[in-house]
Amino acid sequence: MKSRSDQALELSDEILQNIELSEVPLQTAIQKTLRLARLINDMEAVEWIREELKGFSRSANGNLTSTAWKACKRSNRTFYDQDSDGERANTQSVSVLEQSIEALKERMKVAFDVNVSVSSAAQYNPPLPPGNAMERKIIASQIAGYTEKIEKVRSSFYDYIFNVNFELKFSDITEDIFSRQRLFVDKKLTEISPDAVRKFVSVHENLRSENNEDWANAVHSCRRILKDVADVLYPPKAEPVIVNNKSIKVGEDQVINRLIQYVDSKSESKRFEELVGSHLKYLGERLDSVYGAANKGSHAEVSHEEAERYIIFTYLLIGDLLAL
Repeated sequence: MKSRSDQALELSDEILQNIELSEVPLQTAIQKTLRLARLINDMEAVEWIREELKGFSRSANGNLTSTAWKACKRSNRTFYDQDSDGERANTQSVSVLEQSIEALKERMKVAFDVNVSVSSAAQYNPPLPPGNAMERKIIASQIAGYTEKIEKVRSSFYDYIFNVNFELKFSDITEDIFSRQRLFVDKKLTEISPDAVRKFVSVHENLRSENNEDWANAVHSCRRILKDVADVLYPPKAEPVIVNNKSIKVGEDQVINRLIQYVDSKSESKRFEELVGSHLKYLGERLDSVYGAANKGSHAEVSHEEAERYIIFTYLLIGDLLAL
């Protein structure tokens, strides 16, 4: 069974084609867009599209509700009315507009001028009966007016679907990239530190929770994972190391120092130049950032988004370390 994301991507491609090639009435495309919004859990869009489909809601005094007015603006239905010196909205449904255009086209077919032949024995021929030119002009004007309203709504829906389609495709690209990185990190990490892998599993479970304390614990686990990696790559030493005439502690608690020393020890390798190069200071700042976030996670409230960001950051950082 396809995932909701895959279904949404396939459906957005289909709707874009429907609109671009005029394969279905706009009303049908809007109905499909409602399903698209539901698939991606875009409840704000669902509210907007429902107003379009069921008719714009009004209050007891007959005015548009705030929800309906917001939907009208999103659908490009609002306009400035000189008579009332204010902004108003066209609330005719798309289906009514489309049906009106079709009816007018049928009227146009019969609004032609018939061939008339007039003959008379008089010196001057009598005047010809009036034609239907004025009627055709009125019909053409009405068709143009309805078409303009529909096109404004069409453009708003096309923009929405196009943006959703782009975001879904971009998400697939980044997911593929991260999946490849994850496979590499999982394999390498399993080889050097199975405990770190188990901690990442725990991190994932904490992220699925709705409790912000679990999110903080997930971030705090990053600290322990980095320490597990450091213990393998550059085990703690009782004596400090001397770098540029400076004494640097690399004991049990100096996780960042130890990881930086590990990276520095790989400075002669080709992979070092490709991944790190001369940006050792920047790598140290990345380590500080992740490690600091882990410490914050043990003392302060952490949002779910923040937790996800630092965990991904930790994962990619470990990938760089293991690639050296």
